[in-house]
Amino acid sequence: MKCLAVGDMLISTLYFDKILKNCGLFEEYKSLSWKEDQDKREARNTIRQIETLGSRAYMPTEEILEAVSDVEVLAIHLCPVPRELLEKAKRLKYILTCRGGVENIDLDTAGKQGIVIINCPGHNAYAVAEITIGLMLCEMRNITRANRALISGTWREEYPNSERIMELRSCKIGILGFGTIGRLVAERLRAFGSEILVSDPFVPAEEIEKMGYRSVEKARLLKEADVVTLHGRIGPGDPPIIGKAELGEMKETAYLINTARAMLVDMDALYEALKNRKIRGAAIDVYPSEPLPPDYPFFALDNVTLTNHRGGATIESYVRAPEMILEQFRELLETGKTRCMIC
Repeated sequence: MKCLAVGDMLISTLYFDKILKNCGLFEEYKSLSWKEDQDKREARNTIRQIETLGSRAYMPTEEILEAVSDVEVLAIHLCPVPRELLEKAKRLKYILTCRGGVENIDLDTAGKQGIVIINCPGHNAYAVAEITIGLMLCEMRNITRANRALISGTWREEYPNSERIMELRSCKIGILGFGTIGRLVAERLRAFGSEILVSDPFVPAEEIEKMGYRSVEKARLLKEADVVTLHGRIGPGDPPIIGKAELGEMKETAYLINTARAMLVDMDALYEALKNRKIRGAAIDVYPSEPLPPDYPFFALDNVTLTNHRGGATIESYVRAPEMILEQFRELLETGKTRCMIC
């Protein structure tokens, strides 16, 4: 088989080369780069465009379009795979993507051509699960607010939630989206003794219950949860899963955590809910436009913890991704199936 790998600013060609070049599966291997010279700010904008506009957010370079014409395997991370590329890839059988999301791939065209896609939702799963728990604790226990107060010379005793500061062991945590990250968050919360509510229309209730969690409809989760944490996906152009109506269903003492996708939340509605104390607080790591302007309205709120898209910022999130997709590809070739496969 011939393989083409396309590195980018987050997973460089060096990472692909190290794992794929001499893995023993390919008679020919070649790597090219796509926007590999972008800095972190430019990369954020590129990712946002892909998540919003899908596979047609950008066109691959002519060099990539030419190189893909005779390969059976295409390994990528952020490189777009629109219809134009797939139509040139007459021999393409497999797309191995180091991302969990597949917004940058034209799934309809790939499906019509019988191309198997292996994705990698676990590449940053541990990192995002960890920061999710960290943000819960920071917001609920006023960690960053206390830190800022001390630095400014104030020994602060009163906080927005002073009359009801809860421990995680006393909380019902609602998880919206029960994929790889949602499950890791649940596993870690179990150690704290939290009661876990799960809502995911794509996961059978029996599967959730077998793990020891409560499977509930989204509406019930919003009404009961002390903390709602988001770990689902929506397609480009889909409405947010948390808007004004959903925020209105949550307890006034509840917290919202979003470390997944900015588009999952109507940020204007969230601002109003926080400002008017319709919910107790929120912790946010992802935004519709990044970086944030100096006059971002949320900066004036005292009941929100904000971080600048730190969720996947660990070395393991990127270095191990090519290795993980190679493990799955070997499994697919040997058994005819693997964990994260889209046909």
